[in-house]
Amino acid sequence: MKKVRKGCLLTIRARGSAGLRHQVKATLRQLGLNRRNQAILLMDSPETRGTLRRLKDTLFWGEATEEILTSLFISRSRVSGAGRLTDAEAKKRFGVENIKTLAKLLSSGDLKPQELKRRGLSTRFNLHPPKGGFRGSLKDPSGKGGELGFRTESFQEVVERMI
Repeated sequence: MKKVRKGCLLTIRARGSAGLRHQVKATLRQLGLNRRNQAILLMDSPETRGTLRRLKDTLFWGEATEEILTSLFISRSRVSGAGRLTDAEAKKRFGVENIKTLAKLLSSGDLKPQELKRRGLSTRFNLHPPKGGFRGSLKDPSGKGGELGFRTESFQEVVERMI
């Protein structure tokens, strides 16, 4: 029996495509992560986590909290035909009162990232490199002092520096 997870994951590509295997490049292309410092929201499921584990040497990911999603939507979102996401646009497209409520619905799992895409809000975000640089190596996993793979404790801090 599969374990059902709620919420969504924020996945950020940290390394370029030089020296990658063809299968890894194809998987990154399918996810929509074509360049460094691109982020994408994905539904948290065992299949998604398995795919991300295959790509652990090129990206890092963590659970998308309400704070992270709110800052991403305010500063980096793209709405088709409207530019940035505003409270009025969130109310019109999703029926919620503001961006913070939309982020809360998404982080709790009540709203799926696919629904955002269907209603005209991009789930892909172009980020800056982190201010002050990465704290660890981009060649090592997070368990060995690096930045790659699943992140728990310092994920929010890195994302805030990239926004």
